[in-house]
Amino acid sequence: MRLICLSFLFFAVGVLYAQSPSIASQLGYPDNARLLIIHADDLGVAHSENKASIIGLENSPVNSASIMVPCPWFPEIAAYARNNKQADLGLHLTLNSEWKYYKWGPVSSRDAVASLLNKQGYFYATVDSTVQKAKPGEVELELRNQVKKAYEAGIDVTHLDAHMRAALSTPEFIAAYMRVGKEFGLPLLLPRNILEYNHPEINALLDKKTVLMDGIHTVVPEDYRKGPEKYYNNLLKNLPPGLHSLQIHLAYDDAEMQAITVDHPEWGASWRQADFDYFTSDAFRQLLEAEDIILVTYREIRDKISRAE
Repeated sequence: MRLICLSFLFFAVGVLYAQSPSIASQLGYPDNARLLIIHADDLGVAHSENKASIIGLENSPVNSASIMVPCPWFPEIAAYARNNKQADLGLHLTLNSEWKYYKWGPVSSRDAVASLLNKQGYFYATVDSTVQKAKPGEVELELRNQVKKAYEAGIDVTHLDAHMRAALSTPEFIAAYMRVGKEFGLPLLLPRNILEYNHPEINALLDKKTVLMDGIHTVVPEDYRKGPEKYYNNLLKNLPPGLHSLQIHLAYDDAEMQAITVDHPEWGASWRQADFDYFTSDAFRQLLEAEDIILVTYREIRDKISRAE
């Protein structure tokens, strides 16, 4: 009987989304539109990251980005956000500190989120360690406090997403992440396949204001080794209808980023320079226009869906 009830619940959730107006129509576009957010991650991690991402936001089709509140260069990007209210800036909610020598910890008091921290008082370097040791309640507290700190810094937060997908790595973490988003009326980076969990906490948080991505795309090491421009060109040419987010990383291959990403060639300094070069190029802009892809922002989604009356 319990299995039948759970199956019915999953069916009901699926029907809810099948019958709801499409995200495209809610944003004022045709149902078959190909909608894309070109999203720069990791602002706040370094001056190099901030500078390159700002140039991308101001001088290229890159139209959205997210900030890592616990990181050392947060004050610089917070000042930019205060002075550029039109920028589509969300928060890259952070539960890990992955670099070899360059570390950070929580914005919450350490005793309140002790399960998130290693022996040195930093976030764990890997998501696996966070999954094994972090308590969902403490995850939720830290995520909430990162949002509060951003608002206190004067940032008009447009959305929330998850650094290294840590907040999306277990159903309990996803529920915590969703509760924080709902509390502040913010859209989240959420893949449509969260419906497959059929988890009671997640199901209880799904409603007509929940935005699920049809595709979340990022270049991975195997694709990068073949040439990132090949991956990106193929993605744009074959992007199906629906709402998609393309996660990129913009920074310079300079001494700062080389030191931060030492012994970490994947997503390192040269990788980020390659992203910057591609997404600020005329060739990328021309391909985007040729493919008739519509760029949308989280600000649109926040104001037309997440905070709609």
